[in-house]
Amino acid sequence: MKKPSLIALLTDFGDTDAYVASMKAVILSIAPTASIVDITHNIPPQEVRQASYQLWTVYKYFPKGTIFLCVVDPEVGSLRKIICVESDDHIFLAPDNGLLTYVLRYCKVLRVVEVLNSKYFQPTISSTFHGRDIFAPVAAHLSKLMDISNLGPGTQPKLLNLDFIELSPRATGKYNGRIIHIDHFGNIVTNILFKRQPTKSLRLKINRSTINSFYCTYSDAPANCSFMIMGSTNLLEVSLKNGNASTELRVKVGQKVLLEIK
Repeated sequence: MKKPSLIALLTDFGDTDAYVASMKAVILSIAPTASIVDITHNIPPQEVRQASYQLWTVYKYFPKGTIFLCVVDPEVGSLRKIICVESDDHIFLAPDNGLLTYVLRYCKVLRVVEVLNSKYFQPTISSTFHGRDIFAPVAAHLSKLMDISNLGPGTQPKLLNLDFIELSPRATGKYNGRIIHIDHFGNIVTNILFKRQPTKSLRLKINRSTINSFYCTYSDAPANCSFMIMGSTNLLEVSLKNGNASTELRVKVGQKVLLEIK
C-alpha cells in the first residue's frame, strides 16, 4: 500500500488563531498518517496575488505527488468555484480566484476539475470556513491517492494578469515592471526575471529614486546603499545591506518600476 501524499498548506489565516489547527485536525481525522507541511500562513489578508507568488517560489522543490492546499479566499461562501488541478508532478487545491496563476503558467497541467462532490466534505459546512469544511477533508481524501475525477467535472481555471518580464542576460532597452513582493527582510521583489546574471549596465527607477548598482551577492555591496541583485527565484530585487530597502525607499507592492538596460 502506498504511503499517503504530503500535504502543503498555504493560507492567510495567520498564526494567532486556531484556524490552521482546525484544518490539520480535520485532515488527520480522515488520513491519520498524512504528513503536513506549512508553507506560510502569513499571506496578507485576502491578497491572492501574494499567495500566487509565494506558491510559485516553492512548489517545484516539493516531492512529486505533493498536494498543495491553498486557501486565500476573499469570496468564501459565495458562488465562486473551488478547483483541483493535477499537474505532471503535483496536485493543487484552491479557490478559483487566480491563486494558481503563476504555477499554472510554469507547470504542465494534466487535468482541472471543479470540486463539487459533497461526499468528501464535512457533514456541516460553515459559510465562512471552507478551509476547514471543504478544502481540508478533500485534501485528506486526495492524500489517500483518490483520483481527482471523483471531485467533479472538468473546468477551466481563472487566471490573473501576473506575467513576468523575462529577459536574457544580454537584453537592452527599457522595461516597465512592478513590485510583486516585499519579503521579511525588506527586499523589494520585481516581476523582472533574468534567465542568468545580466551582463549589461542596469538602472532601475523606483518612486523618486534611481538605483544604479547591481551586485551578485549581498557581501559585495557597500553598506547603507540600495542596490539591485538577482534573487533566489531569478527575479530582479532591490536590497539594502543590513537594512530594509522597502522602508528606505518607501515603496509598496503593486508600484511600478522602470528598468533601463544599456
